[in-house]
Amino acid sequence: MGLFASNGTLEKSYSDDVDAVRTAITEHCREQGHHLGSVSQDQMRFEVSTKRTAMNWGTAVVLTLTPTGSGTNVVIDYDNVDGSPRALMDGRKNTKTITKFVDGLSATLHG
Repeated sequence: MGLFASNGTLEKSYSDDVDAVRTAITEHCREQGHHLGSVSQDQMRFEVSTKRTAMNWGTAVVLTLTPTGSGTNVVIDYDNVDGSPRALMDGRKNTKTITKFVDGLSATLHG
């Protein structure tokens, strides 16, 4: 998965350090069956494809981590996965998928 024209962006701040957030991303993807694609050398950028379901082709996700003085800021860009059909409601569907993804990531981090 390469760079894409994002159809949405979400930003989330965690009080946890960047290493804990990295571990949570990896664990959450493994537990939920999402495909963890490329990870930058410095492990500050993760490319993920959420799993396909009967109602969803999956969503392409790029998570960019930035350490802050009080934790970690995560910027999440998302769009349709490559090769999936486009539909009028993609933005709403993808936003719902990403909200669920971030909720699960937060649960993994603090669970």
